[in-house]
Amino acid sequence: MNSLRTETTERDAARLKANVGRTLWLGFFKAFLVIMPVAVPFFQSKGLSMQEVFSLQALFAFVVMVTEAPSGYLADLIGRRRCLILGTAFSGVGHSLLLVADGFWTLALFETALALSFSLTSGADLALLYDTELARGSSDRRQRQVVGKLYAVRTLSEAAAGVACSLLLLWVTLGGVVTAQVLVGWLPLLFALRLREPPVARLSAEGHLANMVRITRHLLGGNLVLRLVFLTLCIWSLTTFYAVWLLPKLWEQQGLGLAHFGYLWGGLCALSAVTGRWTHHLEERIGPTGVLAIMGLLPAVGYLGLDRFGVVGGLLAASTFFIARGLGTVILTDALNSRVPSEFRATANSLASFGFRGLFVATGPPVGLAFDLWGLGTTLLMLAVLSLGIFAGLILPLIIAVRGLVRE
Repeated sequence: MNSLRTETTERDAARLKANVGRTLWLGFFKAFLVIMPVAVPFFQSKGLSMQEVFSLQALFAFVVMVTEAPSGYLADLIGRRRCLILGTAFSGVGHSLLLVADGFWTLALFETALALSFSLTSGADLALLYDTELARGSSDRRQRQVVGKLYAVRTLSEAAAGVACSLLLLWVTLGGVVTAQVLVGWLPLLFALRLREPPVARLSAEGHLANMVRITRHLLGGNLVLRLVFLTLCIWSLTTFYAVWLLPKLWEQQGLGLAHFGYLWGGLCALSAVTGRWTHHLEERIGPTGVLAIMGLLPAVGYLGLDRFGVVGGLLAASTFFIARGLGTVILTDALNSRVPSEFRATANSLASFGFRGLFVATGPPVGLAFDLWGLGTTLLMLAVLSLGIFAGLILPLIIAVRGLVRE
């Protein structure tokens, strides 16, 4: 009997370890978007203006906003694995729609399917990783490191996809890149099907309204640091996201060929991945307030220098956004997940994404319109001022709150 119990324990431990690897591979292929570096040129090849490009992203954000919180809540109710399977299936269907996309409305269907995939997987994968490490009996430090690992895997995937995009463009047209994206778009489903649900507490299926009230009070109630972390994830993340959609236009205006976009995108994503992977080590050296200050100021610096110093200077300025993304995403996501219980961790992650996407719905199209009306320079200056305002109004209070927590 003892040997049987030991064998069962060892088998369970092996399965939990495999769970980590499969979740990370799922995250890798989910983020392997070979079309991303040339998405703006591809959309414009279908007759879209920059305002319509940003409107597509606003549509994506709107669908995510509407479905994010329910999908995270669903993952806490029925299990992360089931939501990941459903979400990765939507990913495959959505990318397949690129084969028939022509004009704004068919591309809108593509964005809608991808939004449903994103909302179903965004909170569930990280929650499953956290819960798996918890079930393995991992230390608090190891549990916290899963945020950096998952972020590094995703951004390294984006980097690899960027390089793959450029290599593909040496031999094929944009249509070939689309075909490659369709094939890769189905791979996450294969890993999702092999996941196992870790043993954790789940939300009660009775009293859904009471559950949501409890979760919202936990996030926005008495804990000042948690409240500011949650709001910063919702609002500050916009400062680097706008840049992602403006960089291709900058490179185009600087005369860079389309084939170079992938290399540039890949290098910047690799920089972000390395930054995210080492964020906790940097935090141990300079403290969380130092990391918060750096990640809060870098976007404003980037916008001020993006189109003022030529190609090389613009690339250096662009790197500030990806360094900030690596630092901010890891330290804020870890701060959020370490302060919420397992039973509604997926919902908490989804609500943060819900807030971010909702704000992009409101602000994305005006940014695209500003570009069409006033050009890149004026738009970048406006975004620099906005980034400084977010730093002063949100990140500085968070720094003060964290310092007060450390003194206690």
